[in-house]
Amino acid sequence: MTSDSEIANQPANALAVPLVLAIVGLLLYLPGLGSYGPLDPTDSFFIESGRELFESNNYLLPMHNYRPWLDKPILYFWAVAGSYHLLGVSPFAGRLVSALSGVVLGLSTYGFSWPYIGVRQATIAALIFMSFPLACAIGHMSLTDLPLAALMGIALQALFHFEKSRKISACLIAYFALALAFLCKGPIAVIIVGAIYGLYLLLTSSPLKTLPHRILQAKPFWGLLIIAVVNLPWYTMAAVGTNGEFLREFFITQNFGRMVGAVNHQQPFWFYIPVLLGGLFPWSLLAILLSLPLLTKTALQEVQIKLQKLWSERGRLDNRTAYLFLCTIWAVFVIVLFSAIKTKLPTYVLPGLPPLAVLIATVLAHVESRKKTLIILGTLMTATMIGALIAPAITKDWVTVFLVKEYLIFYAGLLAAITFTVLAWRGQTKTALNMLLASAITLTALLVPLGHLAFYEHRQKPFEQLIERIQAAKADIATVVVEAPALSYYLHRRVDPLRDRAEGKAYLAGGHKPHYLLVPREIMESLNWFDRAPVELGKTKNGKWTLYALD
Repeated sequence: MTSDSEIANQPANALAVPLVLAIVGLLLYLPGLGSYGPLDPTDSFFIESGRELFESNNYLLPMHNYRPWLDKPILYFWAVAGSYHLLGVSPFAGRLVSALSGVVLGLSTYGFSWPYIGVRQATIAALIFMSFPLACAIGHMSLTDLPLAALMGIALQALFHFEKSRKISACLIAYFALALAFLCKGPIAVIIVGAIYGLYLLLTSSPLKTLPHRILQAKPFWGLLIIAVVNLPWYTMAAVGTNGEFLREFFITQNFGRMVGAVNHQQPFWFYIPVLLGGLFPWSLLAILLSLPLLTKTALQEVQIKLQKLWSERGRLDNRTAYLFLCTIWAVFVIVLFSAIKTKLPTYVLPGLPPLAVLIATVLAHVESRKKTLIILGTLMTATMIGALIAPAITKDWVTVFLVKEYLIFYAGLLAAITFTVLAWRGQTKTALNMLLASAITLTALLVPLGHLAFYEHRQKPFEQLIERIQAAKADIATVVVEAPALSYYLHRRVDPLRDRAEGKAYLAGGHKPHYLLVPREIMESLNWFDRAPVELGKTKNGKWTLYALD
């Protein structure tokens, strides 16, 4: 194990390593970013909302369908609108903030971790995080989750660095990042960061009476002041501008409602098991294989002894062990918290991915002697690639099109997996692991944007073709209940969702002819809102949307 003094004396490679990491990150997150249009419902929402701010030049509240939208704070919408000011309105510009956040989070993971785990392992940790398929896929969409994860990750690691270095700059970085996270998503960021760091302080305080002193050393009152200074002006204006409606909708409905599952996206407790298994591939397989030997009785007893020793020495942990302990608490807390909350989305576990990358990177330093484990890993990766190649025979939808179209890349992945297995079999484990890292980066960089493009061409492009028909006919258009932000993006006007018969009648009576309606066929068949039978004009391939003429 590398000691604290050895790590501290290692050069930080202040320019070379971050430059290489930045280049790799940009090659992972930027290619293909603008090769497909807005994806309904969420990606297109943020792309369109930023465009409406940019178009209206009104930056007080987020906009949705040309109305104030009270579900989220303003920071991300400002950032997207700012990107439009610099680059012009386009899907690329609308997604750029999210993509760059993934690169920044990778760089910050390296920058804050190298003093504690060494330059090599910190570099590997950053590369692993940026090549996680889940992180890269979310970075290719316009969402608040990756910027939020970046700000939370910076805050947590800067707090730890402040504890160990006592550099005021680290403290200011931590709380300023936390303040921006509050302006990006609200109090959930402060709650999660505070809970994780509080648990770390609690579990490493021996005797326990030192806990209050360590909490005060973290200068929490500075943090509250910085958060207040950054956030109070906008939150006050939003509350006044909506007569208090923003505070009720955002804090009560969106934050508390999502925690108790009263909003939507309710999933079972095991939801994140397949998400992490696929979203962290192939590193998730390696983590599982390394964990299996620990399940034997002898191994469990050894682990228990090590944990007891760790607990007895918790007040005297060296910096490396303390940092890895923080990462363990961080990753476990995020996964357990969002597994317990009823409302679940794959993006919610993003804040837990940087510490997982750090833990995996530190394990890789000791896995070179585990020849058998690496052979099994190579065999499983080979089976996965073979499964991807034969999957088109049993799968449907856009995935089939994607797998068939990009079969050469999957053949390359199969060849890489076989080569990895052969190298491990021959005992060339270091070469095998370097190849694994390079292959994971390359395959993620190729397959993620191509996967998004395949999804767009199968699901979204047919919808855009219906929009082109609406534009060509210069028709008025409405939907039923469900909103499609891509409509407003292309039409540059509000598109009302009709919610009952009275609104349907009012829609026909107003506006201008022809009146069109976009709605799933099964919903249209259940409606009895119109005197004349609607005429079907076209539909998307998957049948989600059908375009009707009402007059």
